[in-house]
Amino acid sequence: MMRKMAVAILALLLFVPAGSVITPQEEMHEVTAGEAHTTADSFISWPSARWSEWRDYSQFGISIRTVYNGIEKQTPVLQAVFNGVDVDNNPSTGVNGMDVKVSVIILPLLQSTDMGYVLSLSLALKVIRLGDEIKNGELEICLGGTVNFNGEQNFRIGFYSAEDEEIPREVREVLTVVPYLAYARDPEFYLNVEPVFDGENQDLSVLVEYGNDVFGEHHIMLDYFPAINTMIKVTPSLGLGKMNVSIERNADIEQTVRMRYEGTIQVNVTIEDIPRTMAFSLGFSDNYVEYKADDEFNASMMVELFGLEYLMRVEYLPRHFKAQFTQEGYIYLYTNQRKTTFIVANDVETPTSYFLITNLTGEAIIRWALGTQGFVTVDGFQGVHAETHAAVGNLYFHFYAEMQTEHFEITWNLAIPGSVFIDTNWEWVSFYSFNLSIDDLFGVLIEAHSLRANEWQVSWQTEVPFFSKEGTIDFGDLETFRIMLNGTWYPVF
Repeated sequence: MMRKMAVAILALLLFVPAGSVITPQEEMHEVTAGEAHTTADSFISWPSARWSEWRDYSQFGISIRTVYNGIEKQTPVLQAVFNGVDVDNNPSTGVNGMDVKVSVIILPLLQSTDMGYVLSLSLALKVIRLGDEIKNGELEICLGGTVNFNGEQNFRIGFYSAEDEEIPREVREVLTVVPYLAYARDPEFYLNVEPVFDGENQDLSVLVEYGNDVFGEHHIMLDYFPAINTMIKVTPSLGLGKMNVSIERNADIEQTVRMRYEGTIQVNVTIEDIPRTMAFSLGFSDNYVEYKADDEFNASMMVELFGLEYLMRVEYLPRHFKAQFTQEGYIYLYTNQRKTTFIVANDVETPTSYFLITNLTGEAIIRWALGTQGFVTVDGFQGVHAETHAAVGNLYFHFYAEMQTEHFEITWNLAIPGSVFIDTNWEWVSFYSFNLSIDDLFGVLIEAHSLRANEWQVSWQTEVPFFSKEGTIDFGDLETFRIMLNGTWYPVF
């Protein structure tokens, strides 16, 4: 139903020049609204959009804002509709000096929902590039202001095209807001984007801002890599730290979408290789993320929570996953699909520490503490593949294991006297690798194709160690087991 409404409004944009036009907005100031995101290893790099600040709404003010290669303009919407906008201050570009022309519709609608008929508001913007001279410049253009719709409603919709990307020959954008002002229900945002390019589809960013006194301000930036005809619905749950998202695209081109939302929560969500249709919910609380969907998707998602040091990447989206992690050395994961891979890292650009878990069905808990005294434990279903890496200061740590056991534990005290303890409930761990070094003075290095242990411990009393061993350990194929004390490596076996 909402898609049909969006199509109808887009069709109207071909004929209707403007609606609900009063006065231009006050001047706004430019800021950067996103930092460059590059990635390493499994993380994929996507460029970042920048947007000028828009917060100072005038009462009943509506205008067109353009920023082209640093040239800022505020144009009354009627002037932009009937005359166009000279975005580059160059009378020799475009058509009669005008570089873009816009069409605008602001339309209240009566929407049928499962709660009955409710009022909704549709904001439609169509932008036509009138020449090729500005085609590859940096352009931000948006419609924004305030309308009186059951109270003051502040809004802003538009798009941003980075330098050296093709500015679309034509862009049609419709935002429909269902605020449920008379109901105890969360607002819904529907965004339909239809770009037309001269050549291949290029990257494009779309911005939506909407707010009123009832449910506050909501800011959504959508980066499309590349931009194709796409409908996205976002329903933020007020006060619950949750959002529901559905995406529908109408092209066979592979697409990645990055959604940056600021409102009841603050989160970046990047989805790669989006299927034609998908719907999911994301719930957030302190160091906790939960994802639910009605189907599995051969797609990847990266989640960044503002204020949290760690970010998470999920490859092959299951129907359900949960993750909880802290900086103190704890990760809890749940998934219903073995194909899913979890990666938790402390940085997008240059991660110095990360955890990777795959081949998991059910729950897994990983605990750790790193130092001259420390431990690593893995508890979960058999078959889990776990890897962790940390390089901080003079500490280096790398661990990998394929678990045929539901419990693995290694603890150490790299002092004199000291010890190393290993337990696997006498079940096998395959392709085991453990490498820890501190200040190039103390360390443990174990490389084995397989091992199993039952409360096995090696200990020493002197600087030049005589190793004493207790418990039981078995190696299917041991390559090395060494301990470093005061800068010297000593073989245990």
